[in-house]
Amino acid sequence: MYKKLFLLIVMFSMLLNFVPNKTSFAQINERSTGTSPTVLNAELEDVFEVVGAPNIELEVPVKLDELSKGRYTSIAASFNIPDSLIVTGVEFNSKNINGASSYTYSNNHLMLHVKGGNVSFSHKKSDLFATIKLKVKDFVTSDYTEVIRTNYIKVNGGDIEYSVHDAVANIELKLLDTGAVAKIPGYANPLISHKFGADPHAMVYDGRVYIYLTNDQYEYDANGNVVPNTYGKINTVTVISSDDMINWTDHGAIPVAGPNGAAKWATQSWAVSTEHRNIEGKDKFFLYFSNNASGIGVLTSDSPIGPWTDPLGKPLVARNTPEADGVTWLFDPAAFVDDDGQAYLYYGGGVPGSPPTQEQAESPKTARVIRLSDDMIHTEGEAKVIDAPFLFEASGIHKRNGKYYYSYSTNFSGVREADDPKTGEIAYMISEDPMGPFKYVGTALKNPYLFFGVGGNNHQDFFEFKGQTYITYHAQTLAKELGTAQGYRSPHINKVEYDENGHIKDVKADMKGVSQVTSLDPYKRNEAETIAWNAGISTEKSEAPGSLVESINLNVTDINNGEWIAVSQADFGKNRAVSFETNIASTSGGTIEIRLDSPIGKVIGTLDVKPTGGDQEWQLMKTKVKNVSGRHNIFFMFKGEGENNLFNMDYWKFTTSEQSISSK
Repeated sequence: MYKKLFLLIVMFSMLLNFVPNKTSFAQINERSTGTSPTVLNAELEDVFEVVGAPNIELEVPVKLDELSKGRYTSIAASFNIPDSLIVTGVEFNSKNINGASSYTYSNNHLMLHVKGGNVSFSHKKSDLFATIKLKVKDFVTSDYTEVIRTNYIKVNGGDIEYSVHDAVANIELKLLDTGAVAKIPGYANPLISHKFGADPHAMVYDGRVYIYLTNDQYEYDANGNVVPNTYGKINTVTVISSDDMINWTDHGAIPVAGPNGAAKWATQSWAVSTEHRNIEGKDKFFLYFSNNASGIGVLTSDSPIGPWTDPLGKPLVARNTPEADGVTWLFDPAAFVDDDGQAYLYYGGGVPGSPPTQEQAESPKTARVIRLSDDMIHTEGEAKVIDAPFLFEASGIHKRNGKYYYSYSTNFSGVREADDPKTGEIAYMISEDPMGPFKYVGTALKNPYLFFGVGGNNHQDFFEFKGQTYITYHAQTLAKELGTAQGYRSPHINKVEYDENGHIKDVKADMKGVSQVTSLDPYKRNEAETIAWNAGISTEKSEAPGSLVESINLNVTDINNGEWIAVSQADFGKNRAVSFETNIASTSGGTIEIRLDSPIGKVIGTLDVKPTGGDQEWQLMKTKVKNVSGRHNIFFMFKGEGENNLFNMDYWKFTTSEQSISSK
């Protein structure tokens, strides 16, 4: 009896302590009524072999299991769209859908909506819910697969769930073979690919960046084979410029040294630096160059591209002057005009000793800085030593937030400790005074081999353009693609960022490069040698008058069937171009096919090029184009017969209907 009473007490106590929660009731209800959500399937179709070029169109079908009969008030579907694709529209399958359909697209997020008092989705000959229409945003630079993912599909009203785990679309993007080398469409590096250029120096003037380059050109043996670059034959300097950082105008070669150069006392012209200054109310330009490693000369001009003259007729800094004492290699000048108007010249390099000791490798003490006079063509005072760790060459200087950054390329001698800069890197020091002393900070740019698989030395210049700091440097990327990586270098540009202490963050060098900072104006005169990308062409000195300086002009030449030139992001605006004109010289003739966006893009016009009577006999030729507006790449595709040069191209421009009327 006591045992029964005890069991009753225990059971009663258990009942008092049991408090059922909502989950318990739901589990009980689910087991008793069987009302678990109905799970339906969703599917996106894959798309294969999509050409990776701007505005190439594609479609992705969205398929759903049909909804059972019920009272539904909405269907909402969310998708993540990758950066390389742009949604241009959505086509809902109205045969299967009952309700008001719409979509929104913002920040890579696509939303599809169906709303109403009696929403339904049924299968009437298909399971298609909607078709997402897309286009490729830009050129792809390698084959790869993008993925469109479904975030969710929700149905309001009824106990319905769509499983979206496998609702993904694989978009297979394929590199378009354009025939371009190294700087393929989609890349901004190297800056040019129709010629080489090394030791880049940047000068910003009047809204443009001018890049001055050591004019690397192939050297050959007796059998016509390319041999390693000896640099001994270089006596000209290449100039290119841009106002948008993608479309670069080739201004040709400045004749600096040798019998045909401005400085006939010099034999070579390497690694130049330029500055401009207003003297007596007029802008003057100064080009400092290296006569191999034996002296530094200076040329002057009234424009950034020349013509140039030698005001001294001798070196600015020569071997027999005190400024050269202790300098192993007397070269690599870097001119700088401070905010107060005082100008300075940084120069020097090399490692003493043959072979050098560890101390000489670590502390060559072969770099110098000296003041320049107000006329910019004389030095003043004594040169100061810059004790840069493991210095090799490539003196550079820039100013930021009141501090002076001296940069240089490191040598290949001695043993390195963990904190030392490695070989062939761009290192830098900081000072409160342009004359120093400078304190070593670290490296800003690793050796090109780390990024491009082809090494060598390096040469840099830091500059600011439209509020952003950049670094220009060289690498053998074009030569590598051509199979001639034997010291033939090409210019690159990448962005520079600083940390909170004003130190330069590691620069990530790559082929993608920088973004375009402004659009190209297609309604003004554009030089044919203003090029974003190209295939097969070259440039040469032209007898037609130039636009910046009448006596300095180039034209595009070596034009053969299937070759092309292109500019990036020309803004036609809302005016709609109706005609195209270009200055042409030709002995053969051919056609220019004008395409938008890519070499396989829409053809808006074709110009029939007739012979003009000579390769430098120029005629303005015109053709009508289909109305075009908005922002587009422009590809000029060349066609013709024979293996000789079809024609030469000087400049081009489009006109609007209003311009055409006003010119009559």
